[in-house]
Amino acid sequence: MSAVSKKSIVGKFSELDSIAIAVDQARCAKVRNRNVECLKCAQACTSGCISLVDGEPVIDSSKCVGCGTCATVCPTCALEARNPSDAELLNACLAARCDDSVEICCSQLAAALDGFIDKEKYAQVVCLGRVDETLICELAAHGVSDIHLGCGDCSACAQRFGKQTAETVAKTAEELFRVWNVPAKLSIKEGASTQILQESTTDESARERIARFFSEPKACATLESAKSEKEQGPEDSSEAKQHQTFPLPHVMKDGTLPHFVPDRRERLLNALSSFGSADEPSLSTRLWGCVVIDGTKCSSCRMCATFCPTGAIRKFDAEDGTMGVTHRPEDCVKCGSCRDICPEEAILILDEVKTGYLMDGKSHRYTMNPRPIKLDDPHQILNTMKDKIEGNLYER
Repeated sequence: MSAVSKKSIVGKFSELDSIAIAVDQARCAKVRNRNVECLKCAQACTSGCISLVDGEPVIDSSKCVGCGTCATVCPTCALEARNPSDAELLNACLAARCDDSVEICCSQLAAALDGFIDKEKYAQVVCLGRVDETLICELAAHGVSDIHLGCGDCSACAQRFGKQTAETVAKTAEELFRVWNVPAKLSIKEGASTQILQESTTDESARERIARFFSEPKACATLESAKSEKEQGPEDSSEAKQHQTFPLPHVMKDGTLPHFVPDRRERLLNALSSFGSADEPSLSTRLWGCVVIDGTKCSSCRMCATFCPTGAIRKFDAEDGTMGVTHRPEDCVKCGSCRDICPEEAILILDEVKTGYLMDGKSHRYTMNPRPIKLDDPHQILNTMKDKIEGNLYER
């Protein structure tokens, strides 16, 4: 099998599964419904492993460097980092903690300053794009008040776009700190702080070392080149990978696809809860959305609930005959599935979310008009067509 997939990401998503990235394609909004426009992984990929060609995702697993940036931006956690995992990275950060400060360095900066910095005083990631808001808030919940993200000269690094993801994450984390009045600081800058430098190393000599190191273009090693044949077991070979199976989601009894709330989101809400009550009534971030349904356009098909990956949108059928959906912002991951698949374009996703709805599990309720033809009618298509033309289909 070629490492390059020029077909839709549907059915080819499993090619990304590796020692660095765990894949659960049943969670992917694009796999669940091909009309969903989410391509965040392709837009954020630092190595060209996932790219866009004529608007369609193309996968070349041989280019993956295991940076985890795709996992950071994936709203449903269909992609999860293993290199390191969330738990491993948090533990590494806490182990490297100096007083109330934690430093995280990208692999290229660590290579540039090898021998100049104390390896026990920083946590390392392939690229800063691996760092997400949950990690930052969990560190703050552990009492860390100064978080420094150090990078090399990104303009000379093939993974330069990872810094953009890190900056987006930092902006969101700073907004969360502001809304919850958390006295923590977060910074991203080139180079390492003086607290992790060896005693014999000056800040000036470290900067000179970085400049020399990045005088030539740099790139992180791909996973394939990093693995020796001795380390590669049968389960890791491309031949064995062809026989791996990754189940696709199946419709449940209630007519919806299976739901999954990412553990990363639950841990983030737990960290925010530890900060106490929010000081602001609302916030706007990349993480959550508020779904608004235009009742004048809605056809009551409830496809939004059918394909919602987390169950943030759920169907209800009350005993009094009323029907509709509820939307719970706490579980919304802002994937855009509901908006993109709505046949009537009746859904709008607002950036602003009430903090009370996030922390208290409150829901918005949308009552809908009963459909003239029920979706479980075995003659649904025939009866729908008859209703549309207001007559007998067989009349000439």
